Amino acid sequence: MAPAPRFSVQEQEKLIICAAIKAIEDSSLLDFSMSAIAKLAGLSMGSVYKFVQCKEDVLIALATRMYQQRQGVFNKVLALPLTTPERIIALSLLDFSKVQMYNFDHQLESIVNTEAMMKRCSQRWLTQMIACGERCQTMFQQFLQTAADSGELTSGNRDIEEINVGAWSLSIGYFQTVRLHHCRHNNPDKNSTEEMSALAPDDLHINSMQRLVNSYDWQNKISNEDINKVCLHLADAGLR
Repeated sequence: MAPAPRFSVQEQEKLIICAAIKAIEDSSLLDFSMSAIAKLAGLSMGSVYKFVQCKEDVLIALATRMYQQRQGVFNKVLALPLTTPERIIALSLLDFSKVQMYNFDHQLESIVNTEAMMKRCSQRWLTQMIACGERCQTMFQQFLQTAADSGELTSGNRDIEEINVGAWSLSIGYFQTVRLHHCRHNNPDKNSTEEMSALAPDDLHINSMQRLVNSYDWQNKISNEDINKVCLHLADAGLR
């Protein structure tokens, strides 16, 4: 009779994920090895390969967990006692260093969203990551639909998709590309936590987001005073 496994499937997955994080921290997102993960997890290579088949799977698995955690944070922000325009702005005023999952969140996000990565990883992991992203998009769209149904967005359903695409595009484009580029250019020795501290209420990106949001038909447009109020609510929630 074969001996019972030392760890359940769930325990093995947790060991592998924790080992992957440590392996990446000890080297980098590009230089870690599958053998290092097995050694750190105390598992055989066979056990590791049952869970992840390649390094790309490891990165996608870590990213999926990061997006799941981020979805929980977004839920907290969208539940704050603010107007809909204020809550949209709040998503850009978060202090991401307080809600990050790994110390390499932003580098990971840049890597996993490339075509090369998606081609090399297993379909199982790609499907999970895409589904997680779609849940975030659906959550935001439902949030805007509630504003339309209540009359807060006076144009009704007409602008929901445009606001959804515009707000996400401006935020993702800024945080994943523009801000990291400026931080690395001006402060090449800074780590990712320092790079991604909270934006000031009068930051260029916040001004751009305010202008975008106010271009739509809300019962109440968002003012500079409202943005300062948003910062206070985020601070009270431990998110700034």
